[in-house]
Amino acid sequence: MNIAIVGTGNMGKAILKGLLDNNFPKSNILALTKSSESKDKVSQEFGIKTSNDLSLIKDFDVIILGIKPQSMNEVLIELNKHINNNSLIISLAVGVTTKKIEETLNISQIKVVRAMPNTPALVGKGVTGIAKGTFAGEKELKIANDLLSNVGKVFEVDEKLIDVLAATSGSGPAYYFYVTENLIKAATDLGLDKDLAKTLVENTFFGASQLLEQSAEDASELRKKVTSPKGTTLAALEELDKNNFAEIWKKALSAAIKRADEISKN
Repeated sequence: MNIAIVGTGNMGKAILKGLLDNNFPKSNILALTKSSESKDKVSQEFGIKTSNDLSLIKDFDVIILGIKPQSMNEVLIELNKHINNNSLIISLAVGVTTKKIEETLNISQIKVVRAMPNTPALVGKGVTGIAKGTFAGEKELKIANDLLSNVGKVFEVDEKLIDVLAATSGSGPAYYFYVTENLIKAATDLGLDKDLAKTLVENTFFGASQLLEQSAEDASELRKKVTSPKGTTLAALEELDKNNFAEIWKKALSAAIKRADEISKN
């Protein structure tokens, strides 16, 4: 199998690194970049063939589109000149449906899989949701699963739920970083040294995530074990509840889903 990766931003590079770390042959990978500068940089960093010429893509089994949604239409129109329905298209672009890709490519029975990874893929700990288009089947889903498993865990969902998945796990790292950032700030404002606050918060979250992963109990039960009656943790959680913390999360995810829908209509 040979693979072309169009676009070498964070996700494109993460997948490229994951493939190479798992001994995928360098000779079977082509990275296509927009500028000569990025082409040379990727070539030097990973030791693979790179190019700015999309016409080279015609002989590749799998084409991974790691480009931004606003660039997708332009790239698909150019791809249409060079590929046929023997290639599997894996799109990483948020808000761009498989139907949109199929219609823009306008190639009979083109096989498309939509994938939503997240940034922990950069360290091999990503979570990716995949959904198949009209003409993709179990074979194409397995190929996508096998490739994306190189950067973390992969879950298949119906495409109608992929924006919910993206709002949850795709944007999820930003929520984690935002909570971390604000907990450090609060601790610092209340008197802790900033470096100490950073170390305490980061290690607490790391330890808690490990405990959750290794425990047979769910997050709710583990939370209750930390929360003594009339204790300090309960006082803090009650303050969060006063401000509708649970409802804020639902509103946040809904806003992300709405934005993905807006992108899909552009």
